[in-house]
Amino acid sequence: MDREDWRQIQKELDRLYELHEAAVSQAGKCRDFNSQAALFLERLEEMGADDLADRVMDLLAGCSPKDFSPCDNRMSTKGSLERLKERLKGKLD
Repeated sequence: MDREDWRQIQKELDRLYELHEAAVSQAGKCRDFNSQAALFLERLEEMGADDLADRVMDLLAGCSPKDFSPCDNRMSTKGSLERLKERLKGKLD
């Protein structure tokens, strides 16, 4: 993968992070986040970014969307997203 591929992944991850932050305060966004994270996982697998795909798979394993109550794992998911961003930063350096 070239640098532009990694930049595109970074943009998608940033968008996913922002969606997760919105999901914390808006009912219904949690399912959107889960769906988008699954699509992100699929894209990473297609691109051969297996190390990041494994981390996203772990994130999804702990993600259980709820419509009318706060997410039990929101801080864990947020931490996973932040670690993913740091890992990706290493790929761009």
